[in-house]
Amino acid sequence: MENINKLENIKRPWVVAHRGYSARFPENTASAFDAAISAGADMIELDVCITKDRVPVVIHDQTLERTTDGAGMVSELNLSELKKLDAGSWFSPEFKGESIPTLEEILLQIRGKISVNIEIKPETYELAGPPDAIEKKICIMVEKFGLKESVLISSFEHSFFPKIKFWHKKDKVKNSLRIAPLHEKEVSEENALNLCKETDAYSFHHDEKFLTPSLIEILKKNQFRTIAYTINNENRIEELTQWGVTGIITDDPEIMWKVLRKLKSFE
Repeated sequence: MENINKLENIKRPWVVAHRGYSARFPENTASAFDAAISAGADMIELDVCITKDRVPVVIHDQTLERTTDGAGMVSELNLSELKKLDAGSWFSPEFKGESIPTLEEILLQIRGKISVNIEIKPETYELAGPPDAIEKKICIMVEKFGLKESVLISSFEHSFFPKIKFWHKKDKVKNSLRIAPLHEKEVSEENALNLCKETDAYSFHHDEKFLTPSLIEILKKNQFRTIAYTINNENRIEELTQWGVTGIITDDPEIMWKVLRKLKSFE
């Protein structure tokens, strides 16, 4: 189910695989994304940074130490240097040789198979907005591959969003890409709603610890969807399902499916 429009007809929460099937595979790798598709996820979530030679790559941290055998900043190495690193062995020896994928590689891998939530890391934001800024590169790539209906773009850096919405400046027409502000602290219902309106959001992605039934309901009444992150606890998944959340970001899609089957939430 690769098209987000199709997901909108589902009455259960969307199963969103956090950095792919990251509970059992090295996060943000081709293997993790293939596994998420096999596990029946509706959408994958991934993180994008930019290399020294301005190539968007799929990795969460700005530094390399945690998820590769390299060291230093992602932004200080060219793609050719990053491709020499092992991005799998840190998780398990069986994944030795996994590389850091480019965003282009992953979009081509998943195209036609699953929807994708691209999270742009806030550290990559450039106030000057150069022609090769990461958000512009992502927009061009999504359009090139015909993925507008399959992509949701999120970030904690909300200044990205006007640049994404109006990246076709010469046309002075809003881009149809879906936008999702990320939020990690407690927020009032009024402020959450205002943020969604100001950013022309498609969905609001919030730390699950701060979600309430009333916040979900008020956003829904105003045509905004709510996606909760990151949940691997069965009881919490069940609770949020009953609250009517639009989607749940999880490291383990199979755990979430277990809960949905228990609740007979298959639509």
